[in-house]
Amino acid sequence: MLGKLLKHEFRQSARSVSLIYISAAAVIAFTFIGMLTKVTWIGIVASIILYLVALIGVIMTLVSVIRNFYETLYSNQGYLSFTLPVNCSHLLGSKVIVAMVWVILSLVLAALCFLVIAMNAKATAEGSMEGIWDVIELAGLKEMLPTGATLVKLAVLFVIGVLLLVLTFVGFVFFAVTLANTRALQKHPKLFGFLIFFLTYGVTNAIGTKLTYSLPLSLDISTQYVKLAFVSMRESSSSFPVGIGGTIFMALVAVGLLLLTGWIMEHKVNIK
Repeated sequence: MLGKLLKHEFRQSARSVSLIYISAAAVIAFTFIGMLTKVTWIGIVASIILYLVALIGVIMTLVSVIRNFYETLYSNQGYLSFTLPVNCSHLLGSKVIVAMVWVILSLVLAALCFLVIAMNAKATAEGSMEGIWDVIELAGLKEMLPTGATLVKLAVLFVIGVLLLVLTFVGFVFFAVTLANTRALQKHPKLFGFLIFFLTYGVTNAIGTKLTYSLPLSLDISTQYVKLAFVSMRESSSSFPVGIGGTIFMALVAVGLLLLTGWIMEHKVNIK
């Protein structure tokens, strides 16, 4: 049943985000035309549009995720959703997975747009990038760049960090929207949803920030290695320590809020 729910969720939500990807593909094609024809004004205009597409794409995806969750559960469609022969955990789980996939894809799209912008800038500047690399070598900065193995580890950690951040966003938003649609608060669901999100996220983030610096859990990063250290950022002797306790704490709270969201959906939500 979860598979069927996921299939339905992807089909329904794709309608609201497909325009973003079509627009990005068109602008990227336009950019490559400028690079091949070496027409400067095309490259400049395309880079500006790509930057806007990357920014707007992420924002529209976040808005679309929130709107889809609200409309399919707490508007008129909620009657149909809650009468399906599935339990609330499957219903919520499918929406969490689909939401995370779309948010991650929007971030990948933004990264691709910035990569094309960089390629376009290099093509426009012709040999200037090689000159910058010469300056890096003369300044002795080349030795400060991470090794290949270290870059792979950093890339893996970056991906894990992004997944935790996206999970945190989805968990806090879905909890706020759900709690705002209980009987006591549903007269003004948008207002209360907004307040609940910023209150819960603000308090949790403040605690997470303190844990980032004080919790004895950090990453010791250098050009040669990346290793886990059981010391806080403040006590670390590393030249570049990164505290991870706060990020893990935020993700764990988000998971807890999602579990609470499932319980509220099962027992407290009042469908309009």
